Amino acid sequence: MRSSLLFSKMIDKIESLAVLNLSKKNAFIFVLILTAVFVLDATIVKFSSYSGLKIPIWLHLAIFLIFSIIFLTFTPILLNYVRKLSSGDSYPIKHLRTRYFYIIICGTLILTAAITLIIIFQMLFVNKYSLILLEIQTYFSYLSALVFLSYLIYLFISWLTKKINYIIILFVIAFSLASVNLIISLIYIQSYFSFYVFPDVKPYPITSYVVNIPGSPITESLSMLYDILSLSSFLVMWISTAILLGHYRYKIGRIKFFVLLAIPLIYYIFPFQNYFVDQIFTWLFYSPVIFSAIYILIFSATKEVGAFFFGLSFWSASSLTRHPQVHKSLLISFIGMVILFCSIEISPLRSHVYPPYGFITEAFLPIGAYLLLIGIFTSSQYISQDTRLRKEFYKSAEPHINLLKSIGVSEMEKQFGGKIKSLQESSTSLKIIEPKLEEARVREILREVLNELYQSKTRKEKT
Repeated sequence: MRSSLLFSKMIDKIESLAVLNLSKKNAFIFVLILTAVFVLDATIVKFSSYSGLKIPIWLHLAIFLIFSIIFLTFTPILLNYVRKLSSGDSYPIKHLRTRYFYIIICGTLILTAAITLIIIFQMLFVNKYSLILLEIQTYFSYLSALVFLSYLIYLFISWLTKKINYIIILFVIAFSLASVNLIISLIYIQSYFSFYVFPDVKPYPITSYVVNIPGSPITESLSMLYDILSLSSFLVMWISTAILLGHYRYKIGRIKFFVLLAIPLIYYIFPFQNYFVDQIFTWLFYSPVIFSAIYILIFSATKEVGAFFFGLSFWSASSLTRHPQVHKSLLISFIGMVILFCSIEISPLRSHVYPPYGFITEAFLPIGAYLLLIGIFTSSQYISQDTRLRKEFYKSAEPHINLLKSIGVSEMEKQFGGKIKSLQESSTSLKIIEPKLEEARVREILREVLNELYQSKTRKEKT
């Protein structure tokens, strides 16, 4: 009775979020709820496999049903926020390539929703689910996320060609490692799908699935490569986030600041201790249930803590601008960053247990990559088109603003170069030149650039 009451309150809260505008508070609530889902989705399999404790099948089904409802409810809300992002200025979201991405994400989410409902129907009425559905969903989630991440990397590289920025370089490295990690994860999971000889998964205890997982030297090598790529991308993203949040050391004190920086890093690296020493796991044989509960409760959210830390740079940057569209873009980037790095999780999915834990976490992967891409892209578009906003940024020396200013100015230069090239091609083909119009446009852009350079020079002299 109490659990049903809490569940109804949670659904009411989700419905209220759908009609509210995106704010820092709403974005924070979204991230907290989704992080809890990701942690539980991975923790249940770990706890059952370590402790051997048998949880009733009906309870597993209820948990999976709640996760599915959250996914089917949250994704339309998030897409609705992206649609509202274009309410003030429609250019960024109506960009031709972003329209293609919108079609891809809508198609992926519709397919995912259909597969989710089919799996739920099979488990409720046939008492099993088809493994092929899990395999299809894995390919769609990973490949669509790779498309979004690849274009995001392309954007950062194109901005780097206009202006070198070390934060952008770190982002390129981190997202490139994450993309390679997605490819390795897909190959790794597919190798486990190929080992399973039965087309359907039936309701056996989770322990029996985990214990009987087949392995090979190839899967062990892929597992180690996956851990190396995960750790590498985490470290690079941790460094870039630490730099972006560097100004907080003056607000909260250096000691507190470096302690807060160290917690996510130590928390993430500690579970990798099994590569160096397995002494702690000897306790597992003496008290499996107690050890499993303590160990998993403490170290089950390593990726989620790191992902939340990465998103903080965008969440805090949203407070530094008065532009409503850029503010919302940064909050969307915050949600996307957290979802992306939380969703790259293969541990529960490779076990293909009953019910399919890890499926909902994987289903959020495309929307996370899409939100991150759209949030950063629209931020650059708005900044590149708003002269007053760029002038406002030149008055600040904070790392967040320097990053936004860098990508905005680089995007402005890229757009200007594209327009000049288009004018040259059209004038060559039509043999018609309008010198007054072209001269006026060039003077306007040069005036903006000179004003921005003057603002930058003045700020440096004052410093």
